Amino acid sequence: MNFDPALVVTILAFGGIGVTGLTEMLKRFLKAEDFWAYVISLVVSAGATAFILVQGSAFAILPFAIYTIIVFLEANGLYKIVAKPNVV
Repeated sequence: MNFDPALVVTILAFGGIGVTGLTEMLKRFLKAEDFWAYVISLVVSAGATAFILVQGSAFAILPFAIYTIIVFLEANGLYKIVAKPNVV
């Protein structure tokens, strides 16, 4: 399996409003917080990933799982976990 960063961007831009936008709308509509907000985000990420992979006739379990995790992390800003060191 070859990783394609452009495919991640395509999935994140899903539906014109994007995975992040759709997730935020659902979280507000359902008044979800904390754990449930992440569950909603994971479901939206998986749905968008499956849709894009099926459209490209490239659906397989391993790429689906990997791209879903990458899209989920990107949509939730978890790449920001690494904090800048405090410089005194």
